[in-house]
Amino acid sequence: MGISKIITIGLVGTVFSVLLKKENPQIAMLAAAATGILIFLLLCEPLGNLLFLLQETAEKAGVGAGYFSIVLKVIGIAYLTQFGSQLCADAGESAIAAKIELAGKVLMMTAAAPVLTGLLEMVMGLV
Repeated sequence: MGISKIITIGLVGTVFSVLLKKENPQIAMLAAAATGILIFLLLCEPLGNLLFLLQETAEKAGVGAGYFSIVLKVIGIAYLTQFGSQLCADAGESAIAAKIELAGKVLMMTAAAPVLTGLLEMVMGLV
């Protein structure tokens, strides 16, 4: 899967969305959302390969599995939050997009709390 395939799907989806916007705005929004979801699904395999590579590298570097999974969880929340927020913004729902972004930030902090707590405990132990 190459970037040219993703660009082609994006351009075709954009053309459909623009052409449908005048006649049927609801279908145009669905076409845009479906295009975004299709592109996201095409990225799943390369993303899986990247995660496997990062996990192998983390194991070789001696990074604990707990910390590595927290970092991956935070990254996943960030990407999914951005994707959902952009879908809402594209549909004209900027208020909902902002709430999704806020929720993502809160969930990222919640997921990262064990790392922050461990860091603070380590610093307090040095003092």
